[in-house]
Amino acid sequence: MLRRYVTQRVGGTNMGWFSHGPATVPARPYGREVAHEAHRGWRKLVLVRHGQTDYNVKHLLPGQLPGIPLNDEGRTEARATGAALRPLPISAIIASPLERTMETATFVNGDRTLEVRTDRDLLDTDYGRFSGQCYDELDKSDARWRRFMNDPLRAPKGVENFATVQQRAVRAAERWRQAPDVGEWVALVTHADLVKLIIAHYIGIPLARVPLFSMDNASVSLLAFHPDANEPPSLLCFNWTSPALWLAAAQRL
Repeated sequence: MLRRYVTQRVGGTNMGWFSHGPATVPARPYGREVAHEAHRGWRKLVLVRHGQTDYNVKHLLPGQLPGIPLNDEGRTEARATGAALRPLPISAIIASPLERTMETATFVNGDRTLEVRTDRDLLDTDYGRFSGQCYDELDKSDARWRRFMNDPLRAPKGVENFATVQQRAVRAAERWRQAPDVGEWVALVTHADLVKLIIAHYIGIPLARVPLFSMDNASVSLLAFHPDANEPPSLLCFNWTSPALWLAAAQRL
């Protein structure tokens, strides 16, 4: 969920290229042009957040609880995202094994008939005893929750902190970035926290800034990885939805 700005300064916690000071990033004038010849052969990770659930609507923390499927709106969102991604030559689909991600992965798969593989490192943040509770109510009544939201690097016992979630999220991303048998376009269907933390790692954004990211349901982000493992990837899109959910929400104000 990672929905708040973290006030503490966090040092030495980011695991990306920028963890040891400023890095020299090569100029890439082709930027987001995924069809550019210079991107040919690069491994692409298509990061997809699951569609909406009733937990999202009610501001409940799903965490790793089972039995939380997409609702009608979530299926509509996931179907639209799957249709929009149809032109992509997706060659492998890996999903968090929870219902909402597996269902979203089915829409991403569409008529491709790919096997949807699962990876437990892509599971949502484990919120422990907070799972299933309304975060609006926790904001008012639970001091430990408020401390956690103000400093997610220091989680209460039984709750995953930012760094732990990022470690396993990046472990999954690296596993599928380097896998030899999955083709060039790999879709990882996962959760908002995981997408944010994967992007933060590779782009060099400190963990303390991650709560500033917005991540819509059924949104897509795309990383293209240089064949040289020492080179950082390019972020070709972030939090893209079809249609733009943030714009539709703004128009309702």
